[in-house]
Order: sequence, then structure tokens, then C-alpha cells
Amino acid sequence: MRFLCLAVFGLSFGCTQSESEPSEKVDPTDPSRILRAADDDPVAAKVDGTVILRSSLEERVQAQVEQFRLAGRSITPAFEQSTRVALLNHMIDRSLLTAEGKRLGIEVTDAALSHHEALFRERLGNEQAFQGYLARIGRQLEGWRSDQRQHLIQKMVFDQVLKPAPVGEAELLKQYEAQKQRYAQRRRLRLGEILKSVPTTEAMPDKGKRDRARAAAEKSIKTLIRRAQSPGQRFAALAAEQSDSVSKKRGGDLGWRIEESLSPDWLLLLKGAKKGAVVGPIESADGLRLLKVVDVEEARQLSFEDVKGELRRTALSRSRSKAERALVLSLRDQANISILDRRLKSSLSEALGQGKNTP
Repeated sequence: MRFLCLAVFGLSFGCTQSESEPSEKVDPTDPSRILRAADDDPVAAKVDGTVILRSSLEERVQAQVEQFRLAGRSITPAFEQSTRVALLNHMIDRSLLTAEGKRLGIEVTDAALSHHEALFRERLGNEQAFQGYLARIGRQLEGWRSDQRQHLIQKMVFDQVLKPAPVGEAELLKQYEAQKQRYAQRRRLRLGEILKSVPTTEAMPDKGKRDRARAAAEKSIKTLIRRAQSPGQRFAALAAEQSDSVSKKRGGDLGWRIEESLSPDWLLLLKGAKKGAVVGPIESADGLRLLKVVDVEEARQLSFEDVKGELRRTALSRSRSKAERALVLSLRDQANISILDRRLKSSLSEALGQGKNTP
């Protein structure tokens, strides 16, 4: 849901039929908490009878504003108001799509939601990372699960309703020709390294000892260069055995690097290097290293056939985004949407359009 994910904000927010799931905040000055505690929680908007409470809106606004504040952004009243407008618009869209999903008989089972959550947690890596993510977006687990259930329903609505038109090869070729320079691939080297570390001044204040350590590292690197150049020597095994770098766990593999983007010290030795070349010693802040050119990809112009799949995916993605937005605008036009929060009426009146919306 590209237009719904609030790229500007980078969060997943949602609204339920009552928008009242518990999400207790630690901050006693939180406006949403104050409204609930006072039993004075006015309605911010109604979408075909579905209520969006002002407390639910303010909860999301304050969470979003706090993220920007922690990032060092200056929070002005105008910025906070624009955030409030954007989030209410987002909540209205989600409410419309959730209702459309219900009309279509779309349901997300608990098993499907659990599977989605498991995949999400797996991407983050561990429980600590997941809890940190919830803290950053200002959501408790149950509120997040409610958001994700709605997200899945809305995705299923789009999948069922939208039928993006196929993109013809002639159109793809036209796009390729218009941005051909983008597909000029520069020379790349796949590099491996072996590092022999040298103590820093802080770690070894005695200059004489540091000089001796450096001389030993240089001697070791020169010996390792000869070994790496020996026929039949497996570089990955040598790096795993001899290197002081964390890359030793990968057999010294540094991955692919664009030749022109290498640091000057590296480029001096690697410019035009052939596959299998071993160079060094190269001095750096962490010690002395040798580098091996494990593989080479020469500069070339990627053909239309090389990038046709990428062009097609991009075109389909762009087409789907437009279709998603068109569907939501259509649902808005047919819905009875009432903005009851007086702070937001003028800001949202134009965005809501005409249709059956009421002021």
C-alpha cells in the first residue's frame, strides 16, 4: 500500500471500528490519555458511521511528533498540525478500505496474522529489536497487531479489486532508451582481504613498541602475499586462518566494489587489476592488509534484455500505486465522511472532495 504507508512518516497506523484499543502511555501529559481519563473523548471524524476518536488521532500524532523530536527536528505548531491532518487522512483511508474488505467478505484469520507477525519478527532479528521497534512507533503489541490485521485486509482488497493493465514491450523499450545512461555498468571488482592489525597510539603509547609491531605486521603481510599467489592456495582458508579482520568469518570476502569508488590508496594498486591479482601491503588506521581480486566484471552497457524485468516491475508498481489511489478516491466519493474536529475542518475540506462528504 504505497500511498497508505505514509512514506513521509515511516509508520504503520490504523483505526478500528471504535478506534479505542488500549495503548496506555507513560507520559501523564499525553493528550490522548487526558481525554480518556476525563471521559471526554470527542469524535474527530465519522466515516459511514465508523467513529475515529480524537484520542486515537492524538495518540498517533504525539508518537509521530516524538520520533521527529528525538531525531533532532524542530517541532512547530504548524508542523504538528500538518502531521495531524496527514494522519487523520490516513485513518480515514484505512477505515474506508477496511469497510470495503468487510463488504467483499475478506477476513484475516488469527493464523494468517500470526504468520505475518512471525515473518516480521524474523526480519528484525530478535525480540529486543521488535520491542525497540514498538517503542519507536509508540504502539503496544495489541495495537500493532490490530494495525497489521487492517494492513493485510487492505492489501487483500487491492489484490482482489485491482487488475493493473499489462505493460507492453514497446513502452518498456521507450523507458529504457530514455534512461539508458542509468544502465551503464561500471567496472566492478570482487575483493578479498587479509588484515594484520597494528596497535593504536591509545592502545600502545610506546612508539618503539608500535614501530616493531608494525614491522612485524608488514613482514607477515608480505609472506601472506606470496602464499596467496601460490598455485592451489585457497584464499578463503588463508584469510580465515590468518586475518585479524571480522571479514575472516566470510573467508575475507568484501563483496563487489565499483573500481572508481575505491579509496585512492586502494585504487592506486587495483586500477585495471586482473582476476587473481594480489596487492599490498596497504596501510590504514587499523593496520596493514593485502587485497585479492577474486573476480572482475568489466564495464559494459546493460542491454534492454538485461533490465527488462526491472523495468516491468517498476512500471507495474507505478501503475498499481495509481490504481490504489484511484480506488480510495472512489471510496471517499461514495462515503459519508464528517470531520467533527473543528481544528481540521478547513484543512481537510479540499482533500475530501465533493461526493457525499459532509463538512
